[in-house]
Amino acid sequence: MKVTDILLVILVAIVWGLNFVAVKYAVEGFSPLMANAIRFTAVVIVLLPFLRVITGRMLDLFFAAVTLGVLHFGCVFWAMSLSDGVGSIAIASQLNVPFSTLLAIVILHETVGWKRAAGIALSFAGVLALGLDPTVFDYWQGLAVMTLAAFLYSVSAILMRRLKDVRAVTTQAWVGVAGVVGSLLLSFTFESGQLDMIETAPTSAWLAVLYSGIGSSVIGHGGANYLLRKYEVSVVSPYFLMTPVVAVISGVIIMNEEFTWRMALGGALTLLGVLVVTLRNNARSKQMAEVVKDRAAV
Repeated sequence: MKVTDILLVILVAIVWGLNFVAVKYAVEGFSPLMANAIRFTAVVIVLLPFLRVITGRMLDLFFAAVTLGVLHFGCVFWAMSLSDGVGSIAIASQLNVPFSTLLAIVILHETVGWKRAAGIALSFAGVLALGLDPTVFDYWQGLAVMTLAAFLYSVSAILMRRLKDVRAVTTQAWVGVAGVVGSLLLSFTFESGQLDMIETAPTSAWLAVLYSGIGSSVIGHGGANYLLRKYEVSVVSPYFLMTPVVAVISGVIIMNEEFTWRMALGGALTLLGVLVVTLRNNARSKQMAEVVKDRAAV
């Protein structure tokens, strides 16, 4: 990678890592679903020029956008509202990698070698170790909801694969629309006091929810999409493991979060497992590409 692109991927990891702190501040002023709706309002405003109807692709866009914009991100805000810290939650979010592999095994009937199996087991063992830490156990519900959010992200990733022919910014714009409409519908169904939140929410909550939208979605995902179009996944994806590290450090520095040795152990196991699965998935993708290339040559 060029030096400028290495700096960009580091910036993306920092932006995403700080987003966990931003979400925590956001849910201190807004309910989870309301915060998600405001977050995606900012996204839609920025990406409005790219919002357009894609003939024959709207049904796929609908399912992908609802899964990612409403269900996944809604659970992220919900998880943070249930949690006292951000570090363990950020680490649990990395479970989307082993979940994606498990879904590929179930749906696509892929085979899994012992290395990938060991990586998956390590990832879940690490999150289990996090949950058993007395500091984290007090808000185990948040850890459980973030695990669900990671699963939903892996589902959305599979749905997004059907949209490779659609521009990334257009897909993001529709995710934003779904996030606003879907979150508002759910918010007015299951939450209350939305107008009071808007009137009384502190400036920190407003800045946090705007950062989550513009920083994480527009800058973060925009930068990631640019890099993934330019380089192979195997080159870029390992850098993203810096995201939970940034979140943990940010939680300790900004929010005075306690970081215990058990959290360190659980985090190390989870990230090691995710790294193993990531590298093995990338190696398998290369092998499959070579097989396809050889068959085409024949």
